[in-house]
Amino acid sequence: MQNTTRKPRLIFLLIILFGLVLAIGIIVMSSNSIGNETIAAEKGGQISLIPAATNQPDSGPKEPTPLPTTATLLPLPTLTTLPPVLTLPAVATLPPATSVARRTLIPSRIRIPTLSITTYVERVGVTKDGTMDVPKNIWNTAWFGDGGYKPGELGNAVIAGHLDAPGTKAVFWDLDKLKAGDKIYLTDTAGQEMTFEVESLQTYPYENAPLLTIFGPSPEARLNLITCRGTFDRATRNYNKRLVVFSRLVGQ
Repeated sequence: MQNTTRKPRLIFLLIILFGLVLAIGIIVMSSNSIGNETIAAEKGGQISLIPAATNQPDSGPKEPTPLPTTATLLPLPTLTTLPPVLTLPAVATLPPATSVARRTLIPSRIRIPTLSITTYVERVGVTKDGTMDVPKNIWNTAWFGDGGYKPGELGNAVIAGHLDAPGTKAVFWDLDKLKAGDKIYLTDTAGQEMTFEVESLQTYPYENAPLLTIFGPSPEARLNLITCRGTFDRATRNYNKRLVVFSRLVGQ
């Protein structure tokens, strides 16, 4: 009778023990599941805190289109809303050339082999706002001929070119790639050519460029190339800096 009574009790205890183990397992699994959901929620929260991509502030025109072949020199529409070159002193304050370095020319074309540039040179002067005028064609350059020095004179002759225009590059887009020793060639309508050698590149604030250094007298015959640089301000339609390439006459 004692053995018969103990067996049901033992079976009953085993059933209770099994039930406890099962209950503990269920509790542990539920706890892990909640923990995993919490981790996932935290990661999702972190991801949701990453701000959505926004447009970058304006730093210039949109991604430019490929350059056309320079050899074709196709005419383009006149553009009148591009940045000015530099604000100049009155034309009369630019000192005249004291002498002539061998010979001079009126530039008609400019060639820069390093940059694969071969294009025309427009003659410009000072605008009513007191700035050097700009070329009317973005693939042309502009020589400061009405008030400045001729290439070959003892002084700083200046040629400017646009960096870009809305939606496209322009003639001097790669001007900052020039290095000391690179050559610049100017020719006139008669085919006379002058060779200038790059000495240095300098970047100046638009409102604080050394005008006499760029446009003024010099004991050498020099040529300076100018284009825009820095940040583009759409309100003023102007860049805040100018790149100047300084070169001197060689090979005469």
